Amino acid sequence: MRSGIAVVLLGFFLFGCASGPKNWANQPVEVKKNSPVVFIYPETNIYQEATVGVLPFQVPANMSREQGEGVAMLFKDVLLGKQAFPRVLRLAEHYRDMEEALALGRRAKVDLVLAGKVNYVLEGTQFGGGRVEVATRLLNVHTGNTVWYIEQSMDQPVAYPKNSTLSRFVAAFNPPEIKPSQGGPVVPNMLAQVAVDMVEVMAGARSVSR
Repeated sequence: MRSGIAVVLLGFFLFGCASGPKNWANQPVEVKKNSPVVFIYPETNIYQEATVGVLPFQVPANMSREQGEGVAMLFKDVLLGKQAFPRVLRLAEHYRDMEEALALGRRAKVDLVLAGKVNYVLEGTQFGGGRVEVATRLLNVHTGNTVWYIEQSMDQPVAYPKNSTLSRFVAAFNPPEIKPSQGGPVVPNMLAQVAVDMVEVMAGARSVSR
């Protein structure tokens, strides 16, 4: 499970490098994770044996279509790793609306289709400031009804460097600080955490780890 997510995260990083000089924030600045907000859910979960197709995620203008496909692959891997459903497929076709999403699910002969959207992504800087907002809708392809609709966001506060007179005075008489080792890219890590939380909710969890 962890190795699979690591591969996907590496893919995100490579996509970011390939599409331009993106500066994925990678300093160990604390991230604030908000709990998933569940708007629609089944009163009785009768979908444990359902097959699921995961469509490419719709993304904002500052992300590429390939990154949207990478988010879909991430959710597919987490769905399989958490054993939320017995069979999970990644569907390659992009969709414009829910009707197209349902049609693609029927064509793939799955019971449910996951239509997700990254509403907002802010890469941040070395001082933090990253943000991610994601929404997922799990649709029943036979009825057209929404089984689950979940939204979640994560924020990385800005850690401004100390620039007071006292801090400059102290720095003048001390050797340069040894920087701690950098963490992984923040935006992909936030997306991975969102995927884990949302899948745990779909699998029946009533709460997620903070």
